Amino acid sequence: MDIAIHLGAHCTDEDLILKTLSDNQELMQKHSVAIPPAGKARPAIRKALQSGGNLVPGMGNPLITDLLDKVTADRLVLSYEGFLGVYAKVLSGASIYEGAGKRAQMLRDLFPGHTVEFFLAVRNPATFIPAIFEASSVEDFKSFIEGHDLSQVTWSEPVAALRAACPDVPLTIWCNEDLPLIWPDVLRIISGVEAEMTGEDAILRQIMTPGGFTRLKGYLRDNPAKGLPTWRKVVTAFLGKYADEAAVAPDIDLPGWTDETIAGLSDLYEADIARLKAMGDVTFIAP
Repeated sequence: MDIAIHLGAHCTDEDLILKTLSDNQELMQKHSVAIPPAGKARPAIRKALQSGGNLVPGMGNPLITDLLDKVTADRLVLSYEGFLGVYAKVLSGASIYEGAGKRAQMLRDLFPGHTVEFFLAVRNPATFIPAIFEASSVEDFKSFIEGHDLSQVTWSEPVAALRAACPDVPLTIWCNEDLPLIWPDVLRIISGVEAEMTGEDAILRQIMTPGGFTRLKGYLRDNPAKGLPTWRKVVTAFLGKYADEAAVAPDIDLPGWTDETIAGLSDLYEADIARLKAMGDVTFIAP
């Protein structure tokens, strides 16, 4: 069986992948893809991790039995933003997700004898750090970032650790900022289903003005896009006119988080993305 594991990261998904694929349940079943509900999958995985696994290929896997719940499937999709660590631990080490390699290895080892694939969204630290602070239980932003060299907050470091720990597991990455244009690609690659799905406009609905989104829907209804490249061209044109700036680039009002800070971290992020794309053992989804 193929096990597709979406690793997060935090503040890049909010379970929208699971929701959208679940909304296409009939299509998923037709292609033998199982999408266990989060409320069932996460406790089962947590329990398996705590027990240490101790699984042997060919000897049966109670975790998969629990996850499938009497459903037959060739592919199993799991998604959780906390797979690589909880909010409080994202910035706990010298880099983000310091334990990424070990945690990914533990996840892989839960499924011996199966083909595991990892998927990961990355996000500009200029917005990622404020977002995880807002989602955490920490009240003071200065204490949240205290002791961390923000110029060293890179994704290439945890990704390299992940690759070193699990060189046998394919890894696919994308930028959260690109999601409006690649959301259909992400859904298809994670599910393994090459077909149009309900909810391929879910991200656009979130970041466009209501009137602009309605115009886009009307245009695509009257002028169906012949393939995703054409769809992206149409969406790009409409986003240029009807993007909701408050949703696309929300103001960040935190102590010490200046325009200079945002610009500096954004430059570092661009360089970091170039490093990720240059990795020979990583697949990168881009518009």
